[in-house]
Order: sequence, then C-alpha cells, then structure tokens
Amino acid sequence: MPNLTRKISEAVTIPVVASCRVGNLDHMREGLVEGKADAALAASIFHYREYSIKETKEYLKAHGVPVRL
Repeated sequence: MPNLTRKISEAVTIPVVASCRVGNLDHMREGLVEGKADAALAASIFHYREYSIKETKEYLKAHGVPVRL
C-alpha cells in the first residue's frame, strides 16, 4: 500500500491521510515514510489495546518520523 499512497502524495497538493490496514507499528511507519502520507489513521490497534498512543509515538520517533511526544 505504501506505493499507492506515495503516488497519490506526489500527485496532489493537499495533505494525504493513509487509512488502510494498520495492523502493527511498522505498517504505520511505512505509510508515513515510504508512502509519504501526512498522517495515518489506525483505530483498531488502539481500540483493542495492541499499542498505546505513547508507545506508537515513541516507535515512530525512533524510526525518524517527526512526532509530538
């Protein structure tokens, strides 16, 4: 999915939100870094408490994604 997201991100001048099958933190990183999305939507991993928001932000920051902690 990062390939499609990247193509869209490069083709438009508005912010792009990646919203598709975020099952783990690396999927989110892929959408933001490789897919060049401006944001990512990931409801189920938080609803089912697979990851916390803090854990997610720390993971993204450790992988070079700018986040507010």
